[in-house]
Amino acid sequence: MSDIILDVKDLSMSFFTDQGELPAVNRVSFQVEKGRTLGIVGESGCGKSMTSLCVMRLFPSPPGRIVGGSILFHGQDLTKLSKKEMRAIRGKGIAMIFQEPMTSLNPVLTIGKQLTEAIMAHETVSKAEARARALHMIDLVGIPMPEKIYASCPHQLSGGMRQRIMIAMALSCKPDLLICDEPTTALDVTIQAQILDLINRLKNETGTSVMMITHDMGVINEMTDTVLVMYAGQVVEYAATGELFSRPSHPYTTGLIASIPSLDREEEELNVIPGAVPMLYELPEGCLFCPRCPYATDRCRKERPELSEIAPGHQVRCFRYSSDGKEERP
Repeated sequence: MSDIILDVKDLSMSFFTDQGELPAVNRVSFQVEKGRTLGIVGESGCGKSMTSLCVMRLFPSPPGRIVGGSILFHGQDLTKLSKKEMRAIRGKGIAMIFQEPMTSLNPVLTIGKQLTEAIMAHETVSKAEARARALHMIDLVGIPMPEKIYASCPHQLSGGMRQRIMIAMALSCKPDLLICDEPTTALDVTIQAQILDLINRLKNETGTSVMMITHDMGVINEMTDTVLVMYAGQVVEYAATGELFSRPSHPYTTGLIASIPSLDREEEELNVIPGAVPMLYELPEGCLFCPRCPYATDRCRKERPELSEIAPGHQVRCFRYSSDGKEERP
């Protein structure tokens, strides 16, 4: 039996607007193995969340539409499924923790009502059994007084507690794949650490595979086994986490790692990547990172590089490297 839970191949998704076709996800490929964590990193607007929404088939349609590629979950192509078939997979097979729990939880329903509904939608259990599991999940994610929380509404909980409830809901049906879309963005540093430790512990206990989407390279280094670096809807680097941090090869990856704060750093200011991610309706003609790249040449401005393997399992989209992985120029 294959250890590959999710196999995304050449996935492309575009928005069709008055400004034409806007490629939000452009030929993205990656795999998630059983019990392992894939990190997807990049700045806002790079296509990280949209990639995850394609996997869940939750992107706005219209105007969005998958225009190419496949999303194989246990060998089944999710792009071919009906809405009803996808609803059966969401929650049970693939679950997702969204960025802001307050907008993901129904403000007029109790926590218990929302947890039991999620469980009963995918499991053949009685209401009493669903309630017992909901209370167990609240306790499992480290929230005291589960009975009280069960009867509470979302506005009565802190941000950290709401995020824990989202994790409890996502894991309540024991999914094979958990997608975490910047689960700690709205939380303070102490709660962030607790949430990340919780996700890691539950992953190890349940064997669930994880897709960790973030802009924080520190979280990527700590939490993941492999890393997908995205920029303007494309994959620019893909490698094992240790390989990526020891040998960052794309200028964008190098810039992201150099921007990580360090107590050992003597410089007064943090390194920054100049410029901003281009809008989808004004992408450069050549390499999408070219306007911000310190190594850009005329070729970079006119041609778009393809992903090439510079070492076993290490792919980079850059003209700086030859097919054998050697750097062609400084």
